[in-house]
Amino acid sequence: MSKSDAVVKRESIQIRFHDSDMDFLFNWLVGLGSVVGLSHGELFAAVDGMTDGDPVGWRERFIGHGDSLVARASGGSGAQSAQDRMAAAFCYRAALNYIDPTGDHYQPVVERMDSQFLDGAMGLSVPLRAIEVPFEGQTLPGYLLEHDATPRPVVLMVGGGDTYRQDLWYFAGYPAWRRGYNAVMVDLPGQGVCPARGLTFRADMAAPISAVLDFAEGTLSSPPPRVTMFGVSGGGWMSAQAAASDSRIGAWVASTPITDMAELFRTEMGAALRTPGWLMRLAVSLKSAVNDSAELLYKKYAWQFGTSDFRAAFDGVLQQARPVDTATISCPCLFLVGEGEGEDLQRQATELAETLKSRGVNVTLRRFRSEEGGASHCQVDNLRLAHSVVFDWLDGVVSPRPPPTDPRLLAW
Repeated sequence: MSKSDAVVKRESIQIRFHDSDMDFLFNWLVGLGSVVGLSHGELFAAVDGMTDGDPVGWRERFIGHGDSLVARASGGSGAQSAQDRMAAAFCYRAALNYIDPTGDHYQPVVERMDSQFLDGAMGLSVPLRAIEVPFEGQTLPGYLLEHDATPRPVVLMVGGGDTYRQDLWYFAGYPAWRRGYNAVMVDLPGQGVCPARGLTFRADMAAPISAVLDFAEGTLSSPPPRVTMFGVSGGGWMSAQAAASDSRIGAWVASTPITDMAELFRTEMGAALRTPGWLMRLAVSLKSAVNDSAELLYKKYAWQFGTSDFRAAFDGVLQQARPVDTATISCPCLFLVGEGEGEDLQRQATELAETLKSRGVNVTLRRFRSEEGGASHCQVDNLRLAHSVVFDWLDGVVSPRPPPTDPRLLAW
């Protein structure tokens, strides 16, 4: 898979691999280490000598390193043991990027990720609570972070096409909690393990988000009248739908906002959408590390859309995804855009900001340059900066929040 054939353009600076999708995943892992998880030294050691674009080498290295961290954590105690378990969880999470979700190896790795993540959070004395949100006869798995019964603003984190609920922890859940906010993080249909439950991506993503808000209102000790919603990647489109339809959204943060998903697919999906279906199937059937990598990505996305055919999944998006009607969005908005993002992502964010401002909506558009970090997709190359931007902005637009009650957090 060449640089121009990446699933979507997500960064402008090569970090480690020539394979653009694998390089972005590595960049992502380095970035989350600034919040929790693996150090940059561990990561570079884990991929040392790895064949560029080789999915087998990737998953074997990260599963192996995760297992070694679990063994070390089992023989230790205290904060280091907890950090080892969190790092192990994200090793397994990294491996899942290149495991066929329809095969036998997928579920055991998911279970190892889940157990180490929860054990790590418990070891760090973080009050993370697993939840199940009822939705259309099934449930959406998630986590709740709540300080106490004091009324506090709530951040609802909405992931994208590649996220699991564990990813929402470092994107916003943990930093929100440390700043005195409560946080809700849920796998929506198509995300995380939901496709295994029969809940796949759908054109109307506002409906499951509203179900999560319903659940939060009935579960939080002191729910606020309105919620801040933070969407990343494809969550920029899902959260745009909710911001346009649910009045309980009091503030909206998006990296980046997406109002027309079909247009984004047409302009940013590279060779995948320009290649006839029969030729794509032939290409991924040819055995090489690069094509094995592409085939796994195609399988994963098809599974998330509820089909066995990659091209059919994306054709369905082009046919079913309608532009978001933004005329009803009136809440304060913060849009994050990296200069390494695809051209259409940048265009849609800029045009939406200008449109909302023309109606008098409070909108801030924050652009991140390569030299400051944060220019990659979802600001994975400088999450600490992104968190400062997001929560400093939120502190200025939501009702005053009480400080964290845990003395360990007061100086954060």
